[in-house]
This record gives sequence, C-alpha cells and structure tokens, in this order.
Amino acid sequence: MQEQRLLDSLAFLAKNCNDTPWLGVTRFSWSAADRKARRYISAELEKIGITAHTDGIGNIHGIYKGKTDKPAIVIGSHLDTVKNGGNYDGTYGVAAALEVLRSLYDKNHIPERDIEFIAFAEEEGSNFGNTCLGSKAITGQISENDLKSIRNKDVSAWDLLRQFGLQPQNLIHEQVDPQKILAFLEIHIEQNEILYKKNIPLGIVTAICGMRLYAIRIEGRSDHAASPMLGRADPMAAFAEIAYSMEKLWKDGVLPEDFSCTIGNIRCLPNAGIVIPSQVDFTIDIRHIDIETLEKGWKRIEAMINAVQEKRNIRLTVERLSASGGTAMAEFVKNTFAQSARELNAPVHYLQSGPAHDAASMGHNVPVGLLFVPSIDGLSHCPEENTSPEHLILGAKVFENAVLALAEQK
Repeated sequence: MQEQRLLDSLAFLAKNCNDTPWLGVTRFSWSAADRKARRYISAELEKIGITAHTDGIGNIHGIYKGKTDKPAIVIGSHLDTVKNGGNYDGTYGVAAALEVLRSLYDKNHIPERDIEFIAFAEEEGSNFGNTCLGSKAITGQISENDLKSIRNKDVSAWDLLRQFGLQPQNLIHEQVDPQKILAFLEIHIEQNEILYKKNIPLGIVTAICGMRLYAIRIEGRSDHAASPMLGRADPMAAFAEIAYSMEKLWKDGVLPEDFSCTIGNIRCLPNAGIVIPSQVDFTIDIRHIDIETLEKGWKRIEAMINAVQEKRNIRLTVERLSASGGTAMAEFVKNTFAQSARELNAPVHYLQSGPAHDAASMGHNVPVGLLFVPSIDGLSHCPEENTSPEHLILGAKVFENAVLALAEQK
C-alpha cells in the first residue's frame, strides 16, 4: 500500500467534502458535501478500472474482479459524519478499503475471489435519527414502507432519496446475497479510550453492542412563567424527572453496571425564556451487549416513564426510531485479523464495541469482522477526534493483509 496516498485521501475528504470546514467535519448523507465525496470515490475507483455504481439508498459499490466466482470478500465503511464530527469516523474505513484495491491494482494482482468495496450511506443517522440506514437497507432490515414513514420535520427518507437523484424503488432488487459473500470486513477508529489507555495499536472486536433509540414526546400546557406553580402541567419538569430517574435506575443497580442510557437530543416548544413549554421532545439511546438484557432494561426505563406520566398532568408518547447491533464477529475473521497482526509484529487487544457500525447490520446476513485503531484520548464525534498517522497506517496494513488472506482462500 502507499501510506501517503491513504493519508492524502483522508485529508482530501475532510477538507474538500465538508459543509463546516471551520469546525470539524459535517458531511450528512445526500448533502452537497456528500455529493463531492461521492465524486471523489467514484473517480478514484475509475482510476483503477472499476466503474462504481450506486444503489437505491446511496451506497457506493465497486468490484475488483478475482479469478473465480467463489463467494466474495466485501470491505468498506461509511462516508457520512455527524454534525461537526472528526476526520476519521467512517471515513478511515472507506479510505483503507479503497487503498486495498489501489494496492492490488498497483501490483497487477488478481486474487482468487472478487473483492467488493462499499461506501455506506447514513450510518450515523444524522438526517432521521435512524442509524446504519444504508447497510440495513441492503440487508432487508428496512422496507420501502419504512423509508416512506421515516421522516424528519421537513421530508421523508423516501422523498429525500428521490430528490438526491436516487431510485429507492430499486432496493428490492439490490439486497445482499449471503450465498455470494464469504465475509464482510470493516476497519474503524475505536471511539473509546481502551486501546489508547492500554497503548495497544489494534483492537479485534468480538461483538457489537445492541443499540435502541427512542423518541419521547411530552405534551403539557403552556402558560406565562409568572403563573402559579400549583396546578401546572409542565412538560419540562416531567422531562427533568425522567432524566434524573433514568440515571438513578443505573446508580441503584436496577440497570446493570455495563448498561448505557443516554439522552442525546432535546427540543422544547416554544423555547422562550418567559413561557412554560407546551411540548418537550427528546431521545433515549440504550446499549448493552446482550439483547435480552437490553430489552429488559428498556422495560424498566419505560415503566419509570409511565409512572412519571401518571403522577403529572401530561401526555406522553414513545416511538422506537431504530434498533441495531447485538452482533457477534465471525471466529475465522477474528483469527485472520490476529494472524495478519502477528505477521507485522503488532500487538492486539480483544474488545467489544459500544457504538454500532455497518458491520452490525451486515452481520445479520453474512459473517463479519471489525478491526479498531486507537482514538487519541478516546475522542470521537467531535472536531478534536484524532488518531496518529502511525496507527492509521498500521491498521490499514493489517486490514489489507487480512482481506488478501481471505480473498486468496481456494
């Protein structure tokens, strides 16, 4: 592989395919910045003789042909970011996968099996709050009706795809065929501080935590801030009680110690300093490695929410926005990563992934593997997100060797 070319690709995407170059990286799927990134990826694939094609949800595909029609190796990650994110989340996996194909082309090497590149759309869920939408769409976890019902305040997912020039009606014919795929491999920054604190350059993921995202709406009665406290139907007070009580469930041991619950988004109406709100909308994100424990934990949180509703004069609705994760990595892929690391004398640490990744969605249909490199101070989803060039390069080399080892299997 060409180390500088890998780093240059990351720098180009961060600088030139970014709606907020003054503050981190903002590249939502189906945006102007996303369109620039797509042109770059397609052009780079074209340079090595691969004609990219885009499916109905916006995933970019490219196939490096092998000698046979045996089940292929699929590699990639996501192009989109959160608002004001960093240079590497998702993008590193895309650039590393692209570099694998470039390296094969440079050597004029034809592997035994096809290697398919995918740059996934909408992994972050920034447009609609539904994570891994691109990978879910091609693994049968999102239907046409789902895309029509998923919406933000302005537009449905279906209509946004059509406005961007995509053809979501074709997704029914663009599903992953498990019979034609040996494994999906992804490399990503860790988004935690485990590897960084241990000073270990590589992490082999054993499983991806299950994740559930819920939207909660509390409706009360708006009034002047000078109105009497007695008799109020204040949705913000109800929200505060729910937020405090959810954390207390964890502190009191009702939720397991390794259970995560987070309020990540909040909006109130009319959002005026001298007015009691009429409505508060917020999200709750819950995570655990065991799906049964995850669902039981949500039932306890939901019971608490319902208890708050019963004792306050408010209306409350709950909607599940997305579900992902709870995916074990394939043993033979983990072993291949480990062997590739040994060949480069690189220490590894086995760990679980809290964040969801496209590997989790793909893992519903095919064997998958996920490799991590450290994030400095564990930071991610922020402008300060950073990984040393040495770790980016080492991870890409181990990833490349693992991909080739599997692609050469007869």
